[in-house]
Amino acid sequence: MKLEEKNTGLISHSKNLISSNFILSSADAWNVDKEKRFNLEKLNASFRQSVPILDFLDWKITSVERGFTETVLPLNVQSSNQHITHQAALMLLSADYTGGLALASLFHLAPVVGFWEVEDEYAVYMWGAKSSIKWRHPSTSDLVCRSYIPDSSREILVKRMNASKKVVFTAKVEMFNGSKLVADCDFTYWAQDIHSLRKKALDPDKIEILYEHKLKTTAKLIAGFRALEQQESNSRIDDPYASIIAGRHGITLAQRFKKNTPQVQDMVVARSRHLDQAILNFIKDKEEFNVVNIGSGYDDRFIRIDLSKGNIYDLDLPTMLKDREKIFNISENKNVKLVAIDLITQSIEEVLLEKNLGFNKDLPTFFIWEGGSMYFGPKEIDKIFTSFSNLLNENNLLWFDYVSSDIILGNTGIKEIELFMTSMRIMGEAFINGFKDINLFAEKYNLKVLNNEASAKVLNLKDPHFNYYSFCILSKN
Repeated sequence: MKLEEKNTGLISHSKNLISSNFILSSADAWNVDKEKRFNLEKLNASFRQSVPILDFLDWKITSVERGFTETVLPLNVQSSNQHITHQAALMLLSADYTGGLALASLFHLAPVVGFWEVEDEYAVYMWGAKSSIKWRHPSTSDLVCRSYIPDSSREILVKRMNASKKVVFTAKVEMFNGSKLVADCDFTYWAQDIHSLRKKALDPDKIEILYEHKLKTTAKLIAGFRALEQQESNSRIDDPYASIIAGRHGITLAQRFKKNTPQVQDMVVARSRHLDQAILNFIKDKEEFNVVNIGSGYDDRFIRIDLSKGNIYDLDLPTMLKDREKIFNISENKNVKLVAIDLITQSIEEVLLEKNLGFNKDLPTFFIWEGGSMYFGPKEIDKIFTSFSNLLNENNLLWFDYVSSDIILGNTGIKEIELFMTSMRIMGEAFINGFKDINLFAEKYNLKVLNNEASAKVLNLKDPHFNYYSFCILSKN
């Protein structure tokens, strides 16, 4: 299968092509969904991996049908306690996932970020909004939680999700010891697909909080890896600000990732080293220059490297730029300009040249696209590199990182890489683009490859993992 032929699944999810009533009533549709999303062994493993306390408690999902879920919180040493405050927390935890799964079962083949692998550009975010619980008896045995969504509500919920509208629903969850009703709970959820969440990405005041959380989580994860490296006695990079930028959230995320795929930290280190050196080589002996950082996130190079002679343009979504301004005190750095852009809907070329930025395209310019090429499909990649082709000249360079197409197609045969890809898909950060022959790709846009190095070479490592992740410098052909 060619990379370009990989099915993104967008058509079936972006348009309401199949009747919601048919989806709800068709045994065939449910059997497909059950195989893809509700294999209980895989689902339990995914939940326990994402929420380790569930593994500690031996909590399990015992049954899922369309609009119905049953789970069990067993009575064991970890979960038993006569104090209602302890029981309350664990019972609500169990109720949350029970009601959420019942609601998720209505959304045909829709992966929920955080628990299912997101294999293409479509996914659903779901979040608990509020809950109320009525206690009837102390729980003194295995706690069985059941949630059933009434038939009268199901088609409405499916139609809203298929139409990319926000779904808000209060699920009833009942909790039993045997046949005795111990407690019942009303749990309100909201859910929305990622495409509709993105629509307000250019307005920092209206952006959906979960989409904002997604963006910042990924950026903090990368800063977290830099922070972990900085803590090493023999650190291979110099980034004294990484720990502050990542915070506990970013460092904890990096520590969790590192357990399954310890190579990721090395890859982030290799990326930082290669890009730092490329910038230093470019600015050497130049009196004035531009640095255009596309998807700048929480990058801190302009305070780690002396770029005082340069004009720096940080391009990103407004919510990320707002954070950059807050973290780095941009107002005090007159040579730094924050430029809002959505790479899916806007052109880099048009944003730089048409906005009143004072961008001088005749100055030597170093373009950075760090950690971005993996997340865009063929249409967006073509638009982005068309812009690069139009902006680059004999004085300009483009640095970007990329993965091999073998990673996207699952052809590496390396367990750790597959674990990493699984973790990224569960986070809703699926890699969907890779390159087989970077020279051939560059020629398509009248560009030439000046430097192309795998991360293995940058760090002088023999491990084959590092041959699938590379750094490239392009110029005009």
